[in-house]
Amino acid sequence: MSEKKRVGERLRAARKAHGLTVADLAERFREVASDRVRQRLPSLRDLERTIRGHEAGEHAVGPRYRLLYAAALNTPEESLFGGDAGPREASGDGERLAFAVRNPARLDGTVIDGLAATLANQRRVEDVIGSQAVLGAAQAHLALVMRLLREAPDAHAARLLALASEASQFNGWLSTAVDAHAAAAPLYDQALRLGLQAGDKDLAATALSMRGHLAWASGEYRDMASLSETAAGLATAPGTRAVATQQRGRALALLRDRQGALQAIGRAEDVLAGQGGAADPDGLYFYGAAMLTMQRGLIFGYLEEHTTAADLLTDGIQAMPESIRGSEWVAWYRVKAAAARALAGDPEHAVAELRAAVEVLAATGGTKTPRDIAHVHRILKTRYPKHPSVTDLTGILC
Repeated sequence: MSEKKRVGERLRAARKAHGLTVADLAERFREVASDRVRQRLPSLRDLERTIRGHEAGEHAVGPRYRLLYAAALNTPEESLFGGDAGPREASGDGERLAFAVRNPARLDGTVIDGLAATLANQRRVEDVIGSQAVLGAAQAHLALVMRLLREAPDAHAARLLALASEASQFNGWLSTAVDAHAAAAPLYDQALRLGLQAGDKDLAATALSMRGHLAWASGEYRDMASLSETAAGLATAPGTRAVATQQRGRALALLRDRQGALQAIGRAEDVLAGQGGAADPDGLYFYGAAMLTMQRGLIFGYLEEHTTAADLLTDGIQAMPESIRGSEWVAWYRVKAAAARALAGDPEHAVAELRAAVEVLAATGGTKTPRDIAHVHRILKTRYPKHPSVTDLTGILC
């Protein structure tokens, strides 16, 4: 059997395991796609023909459709398109998931592995196509995990509790990223409760850190500082503790405590460099020294030391893995670097950073970062109204 036929059988099995018709899947493609991708998709009828062609093995699945299938079916891309897994194995996994949904008491470890892999894949897909495009699929995945959790046998309760905590935290992050703060708060509270029930201090600490992140997004800096400090005290894994500690440092910088802020980011760097301790939750796959460099840059920006801030932000971005560097959330750091460059008297590099951010946002369809871009653009137009790079940028943005 050809590879296209094998992939087609996997796609058909995954679709049926989720109880979807071809028409349902075509509509879901439109739901999970970014605005930019959605505008380029064909009509629903043509999408249905494309899906049937993929399932029949008539033609290969391109990169854009691979991402859409993965997001729409809540299934890791490698499970759908990997060349090593045969059709029988993929079909068996789909049947096992469908059986578990109908009979939660018969849940097994393989289904939980698949659900965990789906969550991991959604995180990576978000890095490529943005938060809004993944939100619907992530909500459906969380609902499924919570449904299974209510009726799962005791033997699998701890793993499902941990998975439900991570999925709740991820949904909270996505909601925060699209400015749905009211929806994010209860999701983080749910993640905290489930992490504690699972007996996992680092999952609970991550939920508290994310609550602190929400406080930052809402301008509640004292809450940000106290929640982050509590999370750091609860965490046992180095990355989890470093996240909370640096976040407290950013809160202190916003509260104009320069010494406390720099001490906190220094402690975070020491914690991460020391390693050891428990393993970090899977959701911290992106966290490392480069991320802390970017956080140190944010702190110096809040302290209005703009040249230092810009250099640190740029260094951190360049040190991020290539697979993450083009993500929507890293684009936000580029905008912060652009702001620091503009305020430091370097409009040329400020415009270059903004251009890079705009390119990412054009691909992901993000709605939050464009407001920050517009703010930096106003700074540039006010300070450097006749600079040629700023004039060119105005033509692109307006």
